Amino acid sequence: MLPDWLNRFLGALERGVSLQDVGRSAQFTALVEKVARVIARTGATPNGMTVLSLVPAILAAVCAARGAFGWTVAFMLLSGIMDLLDGPLARATGRSSRFGALLDSTLDRISDALPLIGLSVFFARGGWGWAAAIPSFALLSGYTVSYVRARCEGLAIALPPLWMRRGDRLALVAVSLLAGMIAPVLLLTGTALVGVLSLLAATDALRVAHRECRVADAPAPDEAGSTSSGSGTV
Repeated sequence: MLPDWLNRFLGALERGVSLQDVGRSAQFTALVEKVARVIARTGATPNGMTVLSLVPAILAAVCAARGAFGWTVAFMLLSGIMDLLDGPLARATGRSSRFGALLDSTLDRISDALPLIGLSVFFARGGWGWAAAIPSFALLSGYTVSYVRARCEGLAIALPPLWMRRGDRLALVAVSLLAGMIAPVLLLTGTALVGVLSLLAATDALRVAHRECRVADAPAPDEAGSTSSGSGTV
């Protein structure tokens, strides 16, 4: 049994507090939909927007590898805005598709990885030794969060919002990059924090998934009763 304070804390985490909740507000959604309708008039396609969002992500990786952390954040922001628009653009043009959703999720993973790979290159070239692996640790931990959630969806396991979602991880990486303009060690510290928090979030997601699986796999009361009543028959 867990202490009451820990149960309350875990319950608060399950309900989830995320920057992505801002993107679901009515005012923000209306603004994005309006911008998407304007872009739709240019003939742009949602899949084209998704693929195009990879370009600033690549530039962010190049800037990170060269130590231009301010430009890295700028290109990450541009990539994020373009990624934010592809869904509303699909609705505005009537081109929503399952392949578009798959393409979006796939390129999201690549876009997330690129700046962190660039940071690993930067620290490796700068002679930071094993510390250069810290951005890779943050990358692996973040992917673990995404994978647990995606696998649960595939297994029809409903998870609550939880925490350290994609938007939260990207925001923390961006803040760490801005701090890195003051001192690279601050960037490493922030990136390590992203990795640790993501790993804890993945562990928490597994904990919740285990609980949901136990509830889903438990026999119904009628089945349990019939099993126990029939166990003594010959």
